Amino acid sequence: MTGVVKKVLPQRAAPVLPDGAITIGRHSTSAIQVDDPLASRVHAYLLVSPSGTQIHDNASNNGIFVNGVRMPAATLRPGDVVTIGNTDLTFDGTTLRAQPRTPSTGGIEAHQLGLTIDGRQLLSSVSFTARPGTLTAVIGPSGAGKSTLIKMVGGVTQPTSGQVRFDGHDVHAEYASLRSRIGVVPQDDVVHRQLTVSQALNYAARLRLPADTSKADRRAVVDRVIDELQLTNHRDTRVDKLSGGQRKRASVAMELLTGPSLLILDEPTSGLDPALDREVMAMLRRLADAGRTVIVVTHSLTYMSMCDQVLLLAPGGKTAYAGPPAQVATAIGTSDWADIFAWVAANPDAAHAVFLQKNPAAAAPAAAPASPPGPLGDPARTSTSRQVATLAARQIRLIFADRGYTAFLLVLPFVLGALTLVVQGSVGLGKASLDGGAPDEPNQLLSLMVIGTVFMGTALTIRDLVGERSIFRREQSVGLSAGAYLTAKIAVYSVAAAAQIAVLTAIVVLVKGAPNQGSLVLGNPVWDLYIGLALTAIVSALVGLWLSSLARTSDWIMPMLVVILMSAIVFSGGLIPVTGRLGLNQISYLLPVRWGFAASASSIDLMEADAANYINDPLWRHQLSWWLLDVGVLVLMGLVAIVVVLRRLRLPAADRGAGGRVASAVVSLILAAAFLAGMSYLTRDGTSDRPAPTGMPSVPTQGNAPPKKPVASGDLAGLLVDASGAATIVGASSLTPNGPVPLTELSAATAAPPNCTGVVSPANTQAWGASAPSSVAGSELVSSDPNTTVTQYLLLYPDAEKAALAQSDHINFWQPCANTTVTLTPPGQPATTINVGKVSLTNGRPTAILTMPGRSCQHVLEVSSNVAIDVQVCGPSETNHADELVSKIAEKIK
Repeated sequence: MTGVVKKVLPQRAAPVLPDGAITIGRHSTSAIQVDDPLASRVHAYLLVSPSGTQIHDNASNNGIFVNGVRMPAATLRPGDVVTIGNTDLTFDGTTLRAQPRTPSTGGIEAHQLGLTIDGRQLLSSVSFTARPGTLTAVIGPSGAGKSTLIKMVGGVTQPTSGQVRFDGHDVHAEYASLRSRIGVVPQDDVVHRQLTVSQALNYAARLRLPADTSKADRRAVVDRVIDELQLTNHRDTRVDKLSGGQRKRASVAMELLTGPSLLILDEPTSGLDPALDREVMAMLRRLADAGRTVIVVTHSLTYMSMCDQVLLLAPGGKTAYAGPPAQVATAIGTSDWADIFAWVAANPDAAHAVFLQKNPAAAAPAAAPASPPGPLGDPARTSTSRQVATLAARQIRLIFADRGYTAFLLVLPFVLGALTLVVQGSVGLGKASLDGGAPDEPNQLLSLMVIGTVFMGTALTIRDLVGERSIFRREQSVGLSAGAYLTAKIAVYSVAAAAQIAVLTAIVVLVKGAPNQGSLVLGNPVWDLYIGLALTAIVSALVGLWLSSLARTSDWIMPMLVVILMSAIVFSGGLIPVTGRLGLNQISYLLPVRWGFAASASSIDLMEADAANYINDPLWRHQLSWWLLDVGVLVLMGLVAIVVVLRRLRLPAADRGAGGRVASAVVSLILAAAFLAGMSYLTRDGTSDRPAPTGMPSVPTQGNAPPKKPVASGDLAGLLVDASGAATIVGASSLTPNGPVPLTELSAATAAPPNCTGVVSPANTQAWGASAPSSVAGSELVSSDPNTTVTQYLLLYPDAEKAALAQSDHINFWQPCANTTVTLTPPGQPATTINVGKVSLTNGRPTAILTMPGRSCQHVLEVSSNVAIDVQVCGPSETNHADELVSKIAEKIK
């Protein structure tokens, strides 16, 4: 995947160096070579001019620091210290020379460190020195401030008094230039257990080393670290198959990739047996002997003899002992660590007083307040596109490395698809009928599909962030972008979710039946349905990431997943009506499942497809505008989830204060209230008590009507009401044909929205054309009053059944168009705006009331024998004359 991304994404061109530039970098051809893994090939360059020598950053990943301050360019003066990666170079007036780092001057120097928070003293005048090549153990009872001290030494926590210097630099004032030299290994293993040792280190190297590091150079760095930590025989072993000590070595290996000279470990032997404890301490001894400064916090006291010095802290952060472990008996009076801990825990002030008595130098006056911290600076990082590619490749490998999880993801859509097959009926997502035995089949199928979609999407991601939180935090502190991290996960899980939904949709469509109510977007209702379901799954996956970011432990995952599943059942709107129910409806608007179900229901025209449906939910209307609203809100919820997760992933140091959090909460509540108010207004006509549709009776209620003979094509025009008869019915002084009689072609007028064309334009080709009538006869009659018109069309079919089916398909578009504004454009004429009002059954006939400036129209449909009758009468006021004309025509059919 990384290679593909490299080919697709534009690569940054290497800057052109000016003439006379003296190059500085990792490459062997550089005039000043810096053997540092964090140095770029040509990291920077010097330019000598009459005004002095200038250093310029060559667009490197990690930048250059002059006297601890990152600068794109600077004029150097003799004595200035330039930091590149982990290497200090001193300017001697003509060139840069490596600054010697000796055991007597380098390493950590902590002087009179103090920390007080809200009046509580956590550390008190702690001083110690840890030189290169030494191993220092920080020990003490619980509450002694050990973790606080190492966070302060590592630059994470700012002291209220005192100073920490590392290799001659103030750690807190120059932290931006020093952070890459400090390797921190937390108590939890910071390596993915599903990967092999070499895989984990290779991915980490891609993320941490400069972008111009070649594959061979990166492999060499990984091999060196594996060899140093004696993991060569285990390089192809999965981390979860290693022993506890070997896993700790793998965690340390992650830090050694960038060559830090200070290594801080927090409880590395916690939970290990004595043999593994010794193995880890021996490893730390070797790391220190290689010239590093190693500081370890530990409760294990068995192998203190491996350390060069011990710093014993008493409760309250007071020093009880500092020196070689072999001299603790002389200083305290016993070498039994259990007795020492018991005494220090019970008498912290006395232990500290004894230490000061034997070390007068430590009783120096309290240090001045710490100097203000320098800019933290951003961690050095590779390009965002490189990080996304690396993280996506790693995420895919992690998924497939967990065979149980992979099997679960592969089988789940098939299982859910199989469960939908228990729904009774044979029309699937098509149009059901009351007398078909399963009138509610489309709703039951769609409900199961949407609930399953929400479950699959959430289950994909809900365990992800909480499961690798410690790994992410450590990677983030050394340069991983939270945006790249989240983007990679969204990309991988979106593809996985879309694939799962494709399987689920295919099973339902192929086995149960596809929707047949017409497409709104992509020319096929199946594709429309898939888009809605896939978006629902992706947004559910984003919600899963948000919940995972909230979970403190993995134990929270199952309860959260149960709540999501139950919420999907209750608030989707399919199984339990929520439309028009105050409170329940508003809550549902805040959940993606409501909008996912609505988009899917709109795609298949659920209100008409489900014969037992009694819900009038505007969000379900089979209209492009409502479908776009449903999908748009889904996308909006996905974006909100992304923003919230990004805020959760920020470095803790970047959090705003309480005031900022309160302001954000208030703004969020106002936006949510505005959203709920807007949605409530848009869907104000939605109800859950729409009268259940009545099926067409098989026999009239007043006895069997005699069957009517089929109408022949040549007799069709004779059934039209002539101008004089029509004038009598509508009460006009006279009517005249507007064009030839009969009209033999369907109307070619167009309308927006397109699905409402048939309700405003009689005998329109878009509404009736698909049914392919064998013959058409019609007339358009006009009066001297331009607001009075009569339009009548008769459409002939081979038999009565086909005529009835054609009319049924036609009127499916009428109900969703109620209370809709339609723009009608007849061929060669200006557009007209028509308001569609009530759509109902009048005398058993589908009837629509249309209004426009100065006129009102009644549009009525009827089927008699093998003829479909389509009549529209308009007048200056509301009229029912179209119904009378339809009756007149029907009477002529014997």
